[in-house]
Amino acid sequence: MLDVINVQFGYSKEVDFNFSYKFDLKLPVVIHGPSGSGKSTFLNVISGLVTPFSGSIKYEGQDLFELSPAERPLSILFQRGNLFDHISCFRNVEIGLNSKIDKKYSKSVIEETFHHLGVTQLLNKLPTEISGGQRKRVALARVMVRAKCLNKKLLLLDEPFNGLDIDTKVRCIKILSDLQLNDHCKIIIISHDINDPASLGGVEVNLDDIQGV
Repeated sequence: MLDVINVQFGYSKEVDFNFSYKFDLKLPVVIHGPSGSGKSTFLNVISGLVTPFSGSIKYEGQDLFELSPAERPLSILFQRGNLFDHISCFRNVEIGLNSKIDKKYSKSVIEETFHHLGVTQLLNKLPTEISGGQRKRVALARVMVRAKCLNKKLLLLDEPFNGLDIDTKVRCIKILSDLQLNDHCKIIIISHDINDPASLGGVEVNLDDIQGV
């Protein structure tokens, strides 16, 4: 359960957004809304990347505002992927972990995740050497590995399928469905594709239902 309670936020001193909604998260949630309407802002508030004026967000009974962004039990995929161009794709994923994780174990999880996503050949490549769709899958791998290695199983995914061909998208949807079913991950996706809720076996939520301003 993710309970968003009267969360007010603005990029100036004015309140631009007022978010309130209860997500049961038993199924993947797909959030729709026009460009610029606040979908990415909503994920940034949950993740702690921006600080709201007021309100609270409780995830499984824990108030997320009592935790720093690093302490929150979640992983976020940004719309642009946010990969570091000067380090390998493997290192881009590994850097999302902490030093307490056994290196041999994390290496095996990363390699297995790249294999499932069909990007094993990219492990040692730089992000500048691969396509936009491949970068998206590497960014998705980072989220998946964090879920498995750090138990950060609330996945916030901002347009995770942009730039993917239909076969690759179907593959990624299958992987996310398996994560939800087998690894007990909770998934919130921002998407402009009206078919994604059905494809994921999930629930559609319109941003208008979340935002009261």
